[in-house]
Amino acid sequence: MSTAKLPVRQFRCRIEELGPLDQMVRAMFMTNKADYAKASPDYADPDFLKGWDEKQEAFEKLVPTTARRATDTEVTAAMTTVAKSLREPLNFLNIRLNRVAKDKSLTVAVDKFGVVEVRNEITTSDMEGLDGALKYLIQMLQTPQNLTVLTAQGHTDTDTQAFIDARQQVRDFNTAQNSNQNSALELTEDNIKAGNALWEYVAEVLETGRLLYKESQPKKARTFTLATLMKRIRREQGNGGGDGGEE
Repeated sequence: MSTAKLPVRQFRCRIEELGPLDQMVRAMFMTNKADYAKASPDYADPDFLKGWDEKQEAFEKLVPTTARRATDTEVTAAMTTVAKSLREPLNFLNIRLNRVAKDKSLTVAVDKFGVVEVRNEITTSDMEGLDGALKYLIQMLQTPQNLTVLTAQGHTDTDTQAFIDARQQVRDFNTAQNSNQNSALELTEDNIKAGNALWEYVAEVLETGRLLYKESQPKKARTFTLATLMKRIRREQGNGGGDGGEE
């Protein structure tokens, strides 16, 4: 199935995990609803929950919460292998980018080079997202101007090849899963749009919660992060679920 005309995915997890994630975030919101209402009266307005319900129902019709593509054990194992292969290349690239940051000699700012995005996709174990993030990073590395600057800092063809090899591992994994995936899990225009609409509520509630408790209850604030919740979801499913990488 061609994805050339599909909408851009805004949700930062696998589509089959968005339903369970939404349920967990909804429960957190309801538990702390009074605190949210203090931050903004909009959160106390019945229309907020009504709108959220509508987005959840629309998404559930397209992607049942029981739908799964690969077992979490398989995803975690594959992501761990890729993450291990990228630890040193990412760290060395970070060092070299930091060295040239002040020179402004790259085609983009250092924080737009793609390293952060690759690390984020590893943390959330999003194989499809990692494919796209690695593609962008490799493009940045292969741009002549960037390559010249980084080569002067010690970057080699072998370093670039490490990212190319890692992306191929990810693509091979995704191809194997896509060949056997349930039709309900195919990324379509409808379910991506529904996922994006639901994600708006999930992302807003998480970010608001993080800000609400950032100063007064920092430990609680950390529970309002995607990485923390994804670990919890996989642990509750009985399949472990480390973050698959190092920052």
